[in-house]
Amino acid sequence: MYNKVEFLYLSQDDCVKAGGLDMKGALKATERSFFLHGKGDFILPPKPVIRWGGEDSEETIGRIMSMPAWLGGSAYKDELEAKIGIGPVNTSGIKFIPSKPWNPAKYNLPRANAIEIIVDPETLMPQAIMDATLVSAMRTGAASGVAAKYLAKPGAKTLTVFGSSVIGKTQLLGVANALAGIERAKVYSPNAEHVKAFVEEMKGKVDVELVAATSYEDAQRGADVICTATMAKSPYIVPEWWDEGVTHIETSFWDTPPEALKYMGKIFADDWGQVKHHGADVSWRAVRDGFIPETAICGNLGQVVTGELPGRGGSKEKIFFNPIGMGIHDLSEAFRVFESAKAQGIGRVLPLWDSYAL
Repeated sequence: MYNKVEFLYLSQDDCVKAGGLDMKGALKATERSFFLHGKGDFILPPKPVIRWGGEDSEETIGRIMSMPAWLGGSAYKDELEAKIGIGPVNTSGIKFIPSKPWNPAKYNLPRANAIEIIVDPETLMPQAIMDATLVSAMRTGAASGVAAKYLAKPGAKTLTVFGSSVIGKTQLLGVANALAGIERAKVYSPNAEHVKAFVEEMKGKVDVELVAATSYEDAQRGADVICTATMAKSPYIVPEWWDEGVTHIETSFWDTPPEALKYMGKIFADDWGQVKHHGADVSWRAVRDGFIPETAICGNLGQVVTGELPGRGGSKEKIFFNPIGMGIHDLSEAFRVFESAKAQGIGRVLPLWDSYAL
């Protein structure tokens, strides 16, 4: 007879109590995963995607993604703690994330929901099953924050966020917490009421001046850092509106026309192999359609974090960062929250089985 198996169940409320809304903590966890990606201390299979159409159908019909990952860190424990202030992970997990674009309007539900499973590294039995909707949103904003930390020009003061949804909020939190010099954040969406509500909600959560931009052009011009987090189905970014020295972070898919990447001095991905596999991101479409050669992709951000590759070459250089979103980010951030919950006695221990049935 096999031993019983239990795991820690963490609801979203549990994750909040365990520090899941702490962007500074999420930044550390996400930088950890970028660092270990740069060191090669990870396993990240191409993520399977269920689509009901081509890649553009993700923004209209929806998708289901599964994101398995293993993240190490033992060999870099001292360096991690000295550089980032966080320890190793040394385990595996998987995020299951369905997304339906019409959920907010039709059902008053978030567009995406997610669950993370973290396994015991010795037995590979589940040690945590937890909400990852919060984890996913926080690590997405944190990834942009880490990118801004390593790629933004010195003295960057103005951030623009396109999109006023949950991911827009975490973009603002991520960059504002990563760059102490940000003084002003412009927010734009075609829905002026959404922007107004966004500004009212977020003005007490970041120590920056929040401004509702009046148009796409008003939002794009004068920005040192740009984050896209929209449901746009066609491009609205205009290359001539980019300021010198801009860092553009393309979190959503269809905001920038592929031909615009010709104007960029450097282009980075989080994982170029994953970007190519996914087949929807603008940097891949720019290569596929012949606007830029594949050699224009300088490398992965983790290589900049570890110092293997240079980041910004000068204050006037335009830099484009195209994150696909990596399961190692979800695992790293979920593991941070899981460890905090264990330490504080948060969550419920549930049986997978008390006595093995077979």
